[in-house]
Amino acid sequence: MLFGFEKNREIIPEIYRSLDQQELVMNFLIQYNSCVKDEMKIPLIYGKQAKNIREVFYNFIKDIFKVKFGKIKTVFRCNGFHARRLIFQTKKIKKYDLDQIFNIYHNGIYFNAQSLFSDYVYDKISRQNSDKIIDQQRDFIIIDKKIAIWALCKKIDIYNLEIEDEIQKISTFIKKNKFEKLYIVCPRNKNFKHFVEIKHFLCDLNKTMLKLVPYKISNQLIRRNKCQ
Repeated sequence: MLFGFEKNREIIPEIYRSLDQQELVMNFLIQYNSCVKDEMKIPLIYGKQAKNIREVFYNFIKDIFKVKFGKIKTVFRCNGFHARRLIFQTKKIKKYDLDQIFNIYHNGIYFNAQSLFSDYVYDKISRQNSDKIIDQQRDFIIIDKKIAIWALCKKIDIYNLEIEDEIQKISTFIKKNKFEKLYIVCPRNKNFKHFVEIKHFLCDLNKTMLKLVPYKISNQLIRRNKCQ
C-alpha cells in the first residue's frame, strides 16, 4: 500500500481514493512534512494551489526561482535551470535542500502508507505533548507509559465495522501491559467521524479502556490531553 507519485501518475492507496483532489493533495503534503527533515518540508500554501501531488513541488520550485533573496550563498545548476542556494531572511532562518526537492519533482516519491501515517501520528502527538515521555514502538506510540496509541492506516466504516483481526492482534499487547487507555487511531472519513468504545474481555480484565478513534490529518495542533 503505497502513497505518492511518479513522473506520469499518482499512487493512491484505497483508503484515500474517496477524497477530492484538493483534500488528497493536502493529505499527502501534511504527512510528507511530518516525516522528512526540515530542509525538505514544503509550506502548505503550495499544496493549496496544486491540482495534483507533483504540482506541489513544481509550484514551490517555480516560486523559488522567481523570488529575490536577501543573502546569496552559492549558485548551482539543476537540469539546465539556474537557481540560487539561499538563506531566507525571516525571523527564523530556514534552509531548503533545493537539490533534493527538485529531484523529488523530477523523479517522484512514494511512501508505505502505513509507515507514513504512523510517523505522522507520532510527530503530531510528540508536538502536542512536549512535556511528556513519548516512545514509539513500531506502529504503537506510548505516552508516559500509561497511554498507548496504535496508528492504523485502515478505512473504517462504523456501519460495517470489521476490526476483529486487529483486536486479536493487540490482545497479547494489552495482556502484557498495564495501560490506562489504548486508542486505535485510523484516518477519519465520512463514515467514521466519532470514536467507538470497544468492549473486549482482555480490556475488562486489565481495566484498560479501548477506543477506536477517527484521526484527522491536519497541521493544526490541539492543546489538550487527548490522542488527537
